[in-house]
Amino acid sequence: MAKYSEQIRSLERKYLRKKRALKWKSFCKKLPLRLSVILLTAAAIFAVWFMTKPRPVPIPAYTLRVYILDVGQGDAALLRTDSHSVLIDGGEPDYGPTVVRMLQKAGVEQLDCIINSHPHSDHIGGIAAVLEQIPVGALYLPKTPEAWKPTGLSYTNVLDLAEEKQIPIITPACHETLSLGAAELEFLCADDASLVDLNDCSLVCRVTCGERRFLFTGDLSAAGEQAMLSKGYALSADVLKIGHHGSSQSTTPDFLAAVSPDYAAISCGAMNDYGHPAPRILNVLRDAACAVYRTDFDHTILFETDGDRLSVIPDYDFGHSGTDTYEEKEPQSQVILRSACR
Repeated sequence: MAKYSEQIRSLERKYLRKKRALKWKSFCKKLPLRLSVILLTAAAIFAVWFMTKPRPVPIPAYTLRVYILDVGQGDAALLRTDSHSVLIDGGEPDYGPTVVRMLQKAGVEQLDCIINSHPHSDHIGGIAAVLEQIPVGALYLPKTPEAWKPTGLSYTNVLDLAEEKQIPIITPACHETLSLGAAELEFLCADDASLVDLNDCSLVCRVTCGERRFLFTGDLSAAGEQAMLSKGYALSADVLKIGHHGSSQSTTPDFLAAVSPDYAAISCGAMNDYGHPAPRILNVLRDAACAVYRTDFDHTILFETDGDRLSVIPDYDFGHSGTDTYEEKEPQSQVILRSACR
């Protein structure tokens, strides 16, 4: 009986081995087909993702794009042509990764240069993250008295990273220019020994594309603006990036008259503690019939020009497909203010 049971168990083992062998043979036979199905499925998923993922809008030749980036209570702007990219300021340190993401979504693989208007943390802080993540050709800093230079990490981190990555640090001369292909950037500076505020050391950038001009004034106060006026600089511009986040100490009537902009862009944080932009500034801009765009309401704002036509897109989406025609939209800030006054 025991011998009979052993024979049965032996037959069962042989059967199981044969069954496993047959299953393995069947699996191996079907493996190429299964792999083909998996690969085709993966390829189809990748193709759908690739076709539908957001892409940067291609920049036509002879076109300038100016992005006023939404970096809260700070300043950052991106200039792009079909062959050049320049960043002006980078917001606070906490916004550095956000700036990097926006640059990458805009299709920026490298920057010709970064321009820091002045070394306050809300303008220079985020530049460190950009230097770490994106190749940069040069770093432009303003001329500042040694006693005024900050010692905080926002400033020193940028200097240390520029040295580590062997990025030239340049203090431009007044009226020095940078070619951006379809556009040209000119540096202007107050450079007045009587000025007593680091804000008034701000590098001012006037960008020209054809018949269109953009003016970036950093954090110039009334004293810095007056110094610019006294030097007789050409300041007229279609778009003025309002100084010092719309502070009441900037954008004097005389300065605004000299610039005579059709559009104003204000970079400020929602419900910020400083009350920016100041009601006086909004009133002055309204009286000048200037369309006002604000990052606290309109988020990232895109200005695009071919040197003649100028279009504006508030609440700009970096994933925009680029297949339709740009149409200028009314700033959301003015829609909200008009609705509130009804």
